[in-house]
Amino acid sequence: MKKIIGFIILILMVFYSPLLFPGNSHVDKTAPKSTDSDKKDDEKSERKNDPLLKGFAKDHGRIWVSPFRVKGTQWLVWGSVALITGILIANDEAIYKNIKDYQNEHEWVNKASPIFSGLCEGYPFPIAGLFLAGGWLFKDKKMVETGSLAIQAMLHSFVVVQAVKHLTGRQRPSWDEGKDEWYGLSGFLKRYEAGQWAKYDAFFSGHTVTIWSLATVIAHQYNKTPFIPIICYSLATLGGMATITEDLHWISDVFLGAVVGYAIGRFVVKRRSRHWNILPSLHQDGAGIGISYVF
Repeated sequence: MKKIIGFIILILMVFYSPLLFPGNSHVDKTAPKSTDSDKKDDEKSERKNDPLLKGFAKDHGRIWVSPFRVKGTQWLVWGSVALITGILIANDEAIYKNIKDYQNEHEWVNKASPIFSGLCEGYPFPIAGLFLAGGWLFKDKKMVETGSLAIQAMLHSFVVVQAVKHLTGRQRPSWDEGKDEWYGLSGFLKRYEAGQWAKYDAFFSGHTVTIWSLATVIAHQYNKTPFIPIICYSLATLGGMATITEDLHWISDVFLGAVVGYAIGRFVVKRRSRHWNILPSLHQDGAGIGISYVF
């Protein structure tokens, strides 16, 4: 079973490699070089006919077909990620035990753990909503864009992580006193039986991929202010680690969740920033929300 899981992980690493290098992975080097004017006209035409839902679906399709765009150094980058993930999986039980021993010896961990774990679970979408609301209120297009991009990134991440969870069926540390088991597709539907969710829902961390998607979007949007990326990634790291002390995930779940969350967040920013505006609109028949595409 572990060999099969290792193969799945390797495929996943290859799967997401183009997301770490959006814009470069799909370039056809044999095609005639186009001018900057041609590129701008093509991009403008694509955006003009790319409404919000269609644009989201198109981006999600690019995520799923990204294995076919792997090139060059992407193999090295994601091969390293795959190796690290595999090593962590092999040592997850021992690492989990060490973390729990440290937690039992330090009361502050018990106090801080649910706070940071809750940050991953209950706050990412409301935070994105606050960016949207604040942008609308103060007419700040960048805030609106940040909220919109964050929601898109987190939705992409949600779909991806749920697909992987259903395929791998890994049990959480809380299920059997820190024993690591993988059930694969045999747990695809069993997870929905009463009281069985934690037995099949660990790999990889949905908490972590969500908070890292959000953190990456905010950090990239406001990267000219140095302390913002530091705060974003620090809180995302603490949130992910807290899912271990809360017995929700193994460290390999957290590591891969952070990598995939970062990759998807960066992909969305590269693909969609400065494209969408979602603003309240007032007209003689009432109020509503206007969605426009900037090019």
